[in-house]
Amino acid sequence: MATTDTRGLLTEDTALRRQIKWLIGLRLLVGFLFLGSAGILTTREHPPFALIPLFVLAGCTSLLTILYLVALNRTARLRRFCSLQIVMDLVMVTVFVHYTGGVESLFAFVYIFPVLAAAILLSRRSSLMVAGAATILYGALIDIQLYGLTGRARPLFPENAAHDPIYALLQLFVNGATFFLVALLGSWLAERLKETGRELEAQRVDLRNLRTLHEDIVENIPSGIVTLDLEGKIVSFNCVAQRIVGMTIEQIRDRSWQETPLRAIQGLERFFSAPTLAAGYCSQELTIHNDAGRSIPIGINFTPLKSSEGRLIGLVGIFQNLTERKKTEARFRQADRLATAGQLAAGLAHEVRNPLAAISGCIELIKEEGTARPQLLDIVLREADRLKLVTGQFLEFAKPTPTSPKQCDLMAVVAEIVSLLEKSCDSASPVTFSLRREAEDAMVEGDPDQLKQVLWNLGLNAIQAMQMGGRLSIAIRRHGSDDGDHWAEIELTDTGGGIPPEEIERIFDPFYTTKPGGTGLGLAITRKIIDNLGGRIEVISRKGSGSTFRVLLKQAPDQEHAVQGAGVL
Repeated sequence: MATTDTRGLLTEDTALRRQIKWLIGLRLLVGFLFLGSAGILTTREHPPFALIPLFVLAGCTSLLTILYLVALNRTARLRRFCSLQIVMDLVMVTVFVHYTGGVESLFAFVYIFPVLAAAILLSRRSSLMVAGAATILYGALIDIQLYGLTGRARPLFPENAAHDPIYALLQLFVNGATFFLVALLGSWLAERLKETGRELEAQRVDLRNLRTLHEDIVENIPSGIVTLDLEGKIVSFNCVAQRIVGMTIEQIRDRSWQETPLRAIQGLERFFSAPTLAAGYCSQELTIHNDAGRSIPIGINFTPLKSSEGRLIGLVGIFQNLTERKKTEARFRQADRLATAGQLAAGLAHEVRNPLAAISGCIELIKEEGTARPQLLDIVLREADRLKLVTGQFLEFAKPTPTSPKQCDLMAVVAEIVSLLEKSCDSASPVTFSLRREAEDAMVEGDPDQLKQVLWNLGLNAIQAMQMGGRLSIAIRRHGSDDGDHWAEIELTDTGGGIPPEEIERIFDPFYTTKPGGTGLGLAITRKIIDNLGGRIEVISRKGSGSTFRVLLKQAPDQEHAVQGAGVL
């Protein structure tokens, strides 16, 4: 707080010192202007006043000016120094008015200048005191002239009644009133000027502090921040953004975003071709290649940048380096795979042990009896088929996911699976199917065979849940989400018995099943495929009210752009 006060005092003293310099310069200019005007009058055949006193007055003015300039740089009491100058000005003006005609002088109004100087440089009280002093000095000058206490200069206009008391009082009243009016007006204007100056300085300090705070926040926030104007040129780029992209602000400022690593961002080109507030929102994850050629995964969000009038002036983007997050996710996935492998090993051992025990028992009986009964051979074949099913599904669950997914027509995949499910239904428990298309088309990224397996597993589970028959409704739709992604959704709703709440959390666990003869790998494989495609699966179920499985898959980039064109970038 003390620092702020000291800074304010220094600023005020600096301003006052500068004003005093102006006062000294103007005094010299105005003084010689009026002395010159008086000197011109002395060129008449009968000059109204003596020339020598005016020259002496001019010399004194010059000498005082030099002394003022020397003293200004050495004094610290500026207001007292200013008051001294104004007092000397009153004396000089009084002498000047006396030698230019006294009560009839054309230059009585010069008293106004010291009054104005006091109003501007000091205070209203000081200006009123100077106005009073000017009135007293002018009144004393009139008294001296009126009552002949000393010799006076020859009048400018001999016909005027210089010795008329009424005329003298009128002159005193008019000039005195003028002095006080000038003091009041000048001091009011000066105070308003000072107040405005203080307010302006306070606003300037606030603006400077706000700018510093804004810069500190922008530079220290742990995210990259970039602003673009409506031409797509980069206006600002904070330190974190420079580190991520590998370019300095000097290298990137005023360059088009297409000339920088940000060119990988989808949708910006369409925004800059037709800027609108609705098209200014963007949220996506992508990989950029920085100036050093290194690939960096980033997550970026763009929002419209508006002026104080609400007018669109550009975009502001906030992005983060996702490298560490991706590494952490990879470590979690690895740990999850190891945990799943342990769980799978335990489940597989259990699933294999039972068929092997049955097969082993049958073989021992055959060995003891010496003949192979058909019933024992049937058991061996059945348990061998079960082993084949378990190991096949286990291999399906454990095999790597293809690394290069293709674009798939989800509508065609769903239609094919519905046809297969209809043919697989038991006539003893009829199931009706309802397919509702809420989107014209839905292109997603994935492997068509894997998507068919997902839908087949979910559809088959739904049919098996409706042992007495029922209805399976399938809906396909497209929509966005709060995180900025765009999804294709497949919703399967059955009218079966539903799933108890305590089982919902476990239905995707490997080898967990409630069906006789089930392996417990169908839904585990389903979730694994969906997770590898970057999708989600949700379950809504209540005992006795059926179940709804909702699968969300990311749309292909072309369809994302189609949705963006409808109003969301």
